[in-house]
Amino acid sequence: MTAAKKATNPFFDLDFTKYTADFKIPGVDVNEMMAFQRKNVEALTKANKVAFDGFQAVAQRQSEIFKTLLDKVQTQGKDFAATPADNPMAAAAKQTEAAKAAYEEALANAKELSGLVSKSQEEALALLQTRFTESLDEFKSAIEKTATAK
Repeated sequence: MTAAKKATNPFFDLDFTKYTADFKIPGVDVNEMMAFQRKNVEALTKANKVAFDGFQAVAQRQSEIFKTLLDKVQTQGKDFAATPADNPMAAAAKQTEAAKAAYEEALANAKELSGLVSKSQEEALALLQTRFTESLDEFKSAIEKTATAK
């Protein structure tokens, strides 16, 4: 998708200053407030994109894991069918080993998926934490600016 065709958020194209021009609140710069809120929405949008991208990565990895699982089940089914029926102990040992391997792989896959989810959540939260800290600094600056104007 080219940059020209990329979808934009209609919120960013809306000029709220046209609607807020009549509001005159002493000591409050409406344009500054709008810029402040725009930054908040941008941070939230970025965090949502990170979370969504993480969700897509998890879904794709789950799909890959499932495909691998189906291939293994098919292969193991053929192996079990090829085991001689006159040796049930050998068949039981083979099935036990397969169950152990499947269990260990399931644990590894669960850890991997959990790591993907955690990474995505940490990235999204970091974006929001950064914006929150910035917003507190901006708020403090606006208060100081208002106090020195008086």
